[in-house]
Amino acid sequence: MEYTVHKNKNNRIVIRSLAFIFIAVAVLRIIVVVTSHEKSNAIITIFCTGCMLYGFVLLWQTLKPQAYDITYVFGEKSMTLKMRKKERVVMYNEITDLGYVVPNPNLDYSLVQIYVGREQFVIPFTENSNVGEALYGMLKIKREEADANT
Repeated sequence: MEYTVHKNKNNRIVIRSLAFIFIAVAVLRIIVVVTSHEKSNAIITIFCTGCMLYGFVLLWQTLKPQAYDITYVFGEKSMTLKMRKKERVVMYNEITDLGYVVPNPNLDYSLVQIYVGREQFVIPFTENSNVGEALYGMLKIKREEADANT
């Protein structure tokens, strides 16, 4: 089975722009304090430090492979993640946890969460909740079989 999760390029652009605004506010404050030799206000300094850190976190999140389109290819012994610049093979016994989420029972929408170590991959199924449930069941069985073989 092969399934592609498409990510919106405009979201990455907006989040990166927001990150640069946060970083620019902090850098501007540093420049004002250094050039004007004014006494720095501790609360404003803490706020600007928080802005800079938050800007870097937002920027880091948009550079992760999960921010781009990912194609999942589910095989017999492993699944392959075809990401933007690389391809990653994940054996089923490397999956640390699985999750199946139905946010609203009235909508035909579900999520399959795959945890590999510290990374999380979310596969949304819009208007295909049955496919998501079947994939979750298959992954659960494959993971149990792989754990039993090791």
